[in-house]
Amino acid sequence: MSNGLQQRIIGALVLGALGLIVLPIVFDFADPLKIDRQSRLPAAPEIEPIEVARAESPEGDVKLGAIDSLFNIAESKPSVDVSEGFYGLNANDLPRAWVLQAGSFEAQEKAQGLMQRLRENGFKAFVKTAVIESTTFYRVYVGPKADKRRAIAEKAEIDSNFATDAIVLQYVP
Repeated sequence: MSNGLQQRIIGALVLGALGLIVLPIVFDFADPLKIDRQSRLPAAPEIEPIEVARAESPEGDVKLGAIDSLFNIAESKPSVDVSEGFYGLNANDLPRAWVLQAGSFEAQEKAQGLMQRLRENGFKAFVKTAVIESTTFYRVYVGPKADKRRAIAEKAEIDSNFATDAIVLQYVP
């Protein structure tokens, strides 16, 4: 054999051996549809059942009286206080609304000052004038609110933050 042919055969054998070693490392020839059946979850714990004592009725004859009436569905009525009229329509078929009178001043500057402080704290405040016995008063109001309970809750916040004693009144536009 010639020297060149011999080198070519040896080179082919070396390349084939390298291919057999390197190709399986570089490429994964495993079946892509093969499912891994090894679980990494821990085994289920051993739990023993526990006996629970049954509840027994109390000894003797117990009368609940007032509590029984709470659960009597036939006699139950909605809990609405119509005397207060928290929401709904008034006599003129207009929506009922509530305002807080936060203050009443003879000086317009004081009323404007309180109104600005209320507005800076996020309250919707406005000033209305009222003439009583030829004296003009400037009243600072907050609101209106459609629900009286919200007006009462806001009253407590305004009273504590501004050292006032606000009055909850029905809003008349």
